[in-house]
Amino acid sequence: MVKNWLFGKKRKEDADALATLKGQQNRLQAEARNLERQSDEQKILASKMLKAGNKAGARQALKRRAVFMKRLNTVHNTAMNLQAQIDSIQTATSTAETVKAMELGTKVVGEKIKTVSPERTERVMDSVMEQRDQIEMMTEALSDPSLSEGILDFEDDAAIDEQLAQLEAEMDLGTTTSLPDVSGLPSTPVGTGEKEEDTSELEAELEGLKKKMSEDKQ
Repeated sequence: MVKNWLFGKKRKEDADALATLKGQQNRLQAEARNLERQSDEQKILASKMLKAGNKAGARQALKRRAVFMKRLNTVHNTAMNLQAQIDSIQTATSTAETVKAMELGTKVVGEKIKTVSPERTERVMDSVMEQRDQIEMMTEALSDPSLSEGILDFEDDAAIDEQLAQLEAEMDLGTTTSLPDVSGLPSTPVGTGEKEEDTSELEAELEGLKKKMSEDKQ
């Protein structure tokens, strides 16, 4: 229906109406140019007669010019009305096409909506929410620190707590002269053929800490 309206009989009628109006408008523009020329000629004639001393002839020329000017004004007004009519048809055509297009769009949207019920939409949203919750649970599981903390067993934790308590007691008494015994902690095995880790910086830091503790004691 929309295609027939856009390219069928009504579109042809619109085109014919616009062609007729524009043709009449062109005719009026030609008539206006002719009236302007005649008006100018009468003005020049009146000027010449006045210079020749023929005042009555000059007056008649100006009367004819006034008639031409009056007709010219009528032609201009008519041409303006024709242009307004042309604009109205073009605006109405554009508006009608827009309405038809929107009607077609509304029909398509309505047909699409029929294929999706509110219940189906709700099921989809519930599924989306459930998947989101599952993703959050998996993310939390992947970032759980208990895996890395579980490297040390209960005995290791007990040894660390004992050493920490001993270190705190020595610091409170101001008698700490050595680092806590770390013999209870598990040692890191060194793979065969691997280079021994460079501990020079660590030893330097230990020496500095011992020196500071000695100074605090003094």
